[in-house]
Amino acid sequence: MFDPPLPLNLSFHLSIADSALVLYLRTLESSTPTHTPTAFATDISLTGFNLRDRLFGTRHRGHDEVGDVFTWKGDEVKVREKIRVESQDPSLMAVMAKLTALQHEVMKWISALKVLMGNEDTDSEE
Repeated sequence: MFDPPLPLNLSFHLSIADSALVLYLRTLESSTPTHTPTAFATDISLTGFNLRDRLFGTRHRGHDEVGDVFTWKGDEVKVREKIRVESQDPSLMAVMAKLTALQHEVMKWISALKVLMGNEDTDSEE
């Protein structure tokens, strides 16, 4: 998918949530003591230049996956760094608004159909 391919210790996850594109980048390190040093080196940053460390210092912010062990490509790994990038997409926002309006209309149609068929909720009339 990428040319050149991503490093072995980088996890790339792109998804859609709340009409936004959400990208998660994670740097991984092996959780087992006997691992190949080149596969999950702990001194590698996302950029390879440690730019964040040079600009802002070496403060490591915690994230919600600290201490959790995951299986990644057959190895047990821990998340060293996690970055979340979110971008609201106007097209997705428009689609979400249309789907919400459609859902509201369909619920009205279902309610009207229940009344027509005599299956209306008697709990709501009390």
